[in-house]
Order: sequence, then C-alpha cells, then structure tokens
Amino acid sequence: MKSFYQNWILDYELPLVIHHGHNLTFYAHYHSEIEFIYVESGSILVGVNEEKRLLTQGDMVICCSNDIHHFESKEDSQVIILIFKPEMISLSVNWPNDFSFVSPFMLGGDPAFKHIRQLLYDIMEEKENAKPGYQMFIKARLLELCGTLQRNWPSHRLSRSSRSKLESKRARIQQILSFIEENYQDDLSVELISTHFQMEPSYFCRTFKSAVGMNFRTYLNTIRVLKAERKLISSDASIMDIALECGFNSIRTFNRVYKELKGCVPSSSRDGVS
Repeated sequence: MKSFYQNWILDYELPLVIHHGHNLTFYAHYHSEIEFIYVESGSILVGVNEEKRLLTQGDMVICCSNDIHHFESKEDSQVIILIFKPEMISLSVNWPNDFSFVSPFMLGGDPAFKHIRQLLYDIMEEKENAKPGYQMFIKARLLELCGTLQRNWPSHRLSRSSRSKLESKRARIQQILSFIEENYQDDLSVELISTHFQMEPSYFCRTFKSAVGMNFRTYLNTIRVLKAERKLISSDASIMDIALECGFNSIRTFNRVYKELKGCVPSSSRDGVS
C-alpha cells in the first residue's frame, strides 16, 4: 500500500467502518471515503488540506473525499473514527457534492454535539452486535448524522469554478506526493521538485508544509524510513544495502534519521525491539 494513499477495503453491502482510536498519529494521506473523527478525550492535532487545528474533547473533524489530512496526538487521546463510502449518503442528499462546510473542524459546545455523539455510539453498537436489520439502522443513523451536520454548521455552495480551483490545488499536492513516492530513493531536493512542477521553490515549500504538516525534507525522510522499516522486517538484505536502496547516502545518516523518527536504531527494528 502506498504511504500517502489509503485504499480502504470495505464491505460491499455496508461500506463503513467505525472504531475507537488511541493516540492516533498518521502522516499525510488521502482516500475516496468520507472520514469523521470525534475526540472523546485528550487532544489531537489535525490538518485537512491547508487548515490545521488542535482538537480537544468534544471536537470533531470531517475529511471529505480525497482531502489530504494528517493526525498527531499531542497527549493521551481517545477518538471515534467513522469512515464510509460517500455513495451511502449521496443518493439521498446533495452533500457532499454540491456544497462544502466553511471549515472541516467543528468545535464542541453546541447542543447538537450531544446528538451527534449518541448517533456515533448507536452506529458502533449496531455494527458490533449485528442484529437482524442492523445495516438499515446504521444507514438511517448515518443519514441522520449527516443531516444534523448540514442543518447546524455553516456551509456554502460551491460554484463550478470554485470547486475546480480547489480540486486543482489539491490534485497538485497529490501529484507531488505521488512523485515522491515513486522517486524517494533518488537524490530529491526542493529545487528539483519545484522545477519539475514549475513552482517557485519558496512557494512550493510553503504550500507543501501547509498541506502535509511537515517540511519537504522531513516528509522525504519519513517516507524513506517507512520503506526501510518494511525492508528490515521482510528481507534479509544488509542494513547498508537497505539504507542505499531507500535513498540514504551513508549508513551514518540512515542511523541518525531512523533513530530521530522511530526512536530506535535500524538493527533494533530488525530484531523486533523498539
């Protein structure tokens, strides 16, 4: 699976998953499904496209189809994660095709949140118990959840030109992430990627960090370390060979970056020690 694109395999009859998440941390990624994250306790830093917010107990964020988003727990946190195919609601309402919420972040305190929280618990309970008819109850609760949001939170209709502009900007970041994924083992630099995508280096750096939540070099090293970690676990290649295959020019640099990002040296990951 690619590091930045998450391909959810969902049930055909009920394309939905819901579960608790503990200390959620996930690097920039996107998927075609809609994702809700409701913070039950603690706090979590969430970025959606170019907007970022620290969410605390009672807050929620909505990531629509192909929104680039990332999470980072700032303290011990517990969240409810709901992910579903947009087709589950698009046949019944115009959301999310014809309008957008003013912000993907919805802060707690509004009385409607009590109802939203209960709907999430109801969906989770129906999913876990799977009693006869549970699919219909879940779809009904999901429609009620989306209707409650549409009724209670500011939104605006998107013109064709506005939607096209937003999609074009998002697609550019997705193309950059794809380029990094395919060429991470090469000698990549801000200058090289800026030239490739015909962007000014300073504009590229600002845009990339705003959308991805980290600067280009940190993201590149993160991808390289994730690739190296998989190779360490799944292959018998030497650590030196893995380092070179993943774009590091020396074992010393590899060890340093790996420890910075993973908290252990590469050999410890191979031995199953963290």
